[in-house]
Amino acid sequence: MLAQPRNEATQGGEEVVFDIPSQPLAAALSAYGAITGVQVLYETALAAGKTSAAIKGSFAQESALRVLLAGTGLVGRRTDVDAITIAPALREQPGSAALVAPDARFLGALQTGVLGALCGNTDTQPGGYRMALQLWITPAGVLQRASLLGSTGNAHRDEALIAQLQNVRIAVFPPAGMTQPVTLTIVPRSPLQSPECSGGR
Repeated sequence: MLAQPRNEATQGGEEVVFDIPSQPLAAALSAYGAITGVQVLYETALAAGKTSAAIKGSFAQESALRVLLAGTGLVGRRTDVDAITIAPALREQPGSAALVAPDARFLGALQTGVLGALCGNTDTQPGGYRMALQLWITPAGVLQRASLLGSTGNAHRDEALIAQLQNVRIAVFPPAGMTQPVTLTIVPRSPLQSPECSGGR
C-alpha cells in the first residue's frame, strides 16, 4: 500500500503518494480507498461507464480525488473523518430521466448503520479485510438485501457478513426514487489507523 504509515494521513490534510492509472471509475475508487484508508460510498450506477483520470505523485486526499474524478461529472464529499461520498456535481435538468442519487446525509447514516451492524459480530468486525458491498434499502430505511462483490477470502465471514446486514435500520430515510443498489467499500486498516469499532473516532 502506498499510503503514508501515519495516522495523520487519514485526516485528509497530509499528502499521500498516489499512482493510479486511468481505468474504470469503480476500480479507481477502490484503489483510492486502499491507498487512503477511507470508506468510499457511491451509488453503483453513477460510476457505470465512466473512466477515471490518472493520478501520480503526492497529493492531499481531497485534491487527489478531484483529479481522479475530473471529467466524470462527479464530486467527492467528506461525511466523516474516514468516509467520502461520491455524488453528481450538478443536478440534471428538470424533466430528464435522471438518476436520484443518495445525498451525503443519507450515505453517512448508511455507513454508520452498516459499521454498527458489522461491529456487533467478532467475525465481521472491519479492519482486517477488504470487501465491496451492494446494498438495497427500502423506502423506510431498512436494509432489504446485501450482496458481496467477491469474497473476503473467508467463506464463513462472507456468510456472516450477509447475515449481519439483514434488516439493519438506517437512521435516515433514502431519497425517494433513489437508484439502487448502493455500493459501500470496506478497506483494511493499518495498526496505526483508528479501528472501525473503537466506539469513537
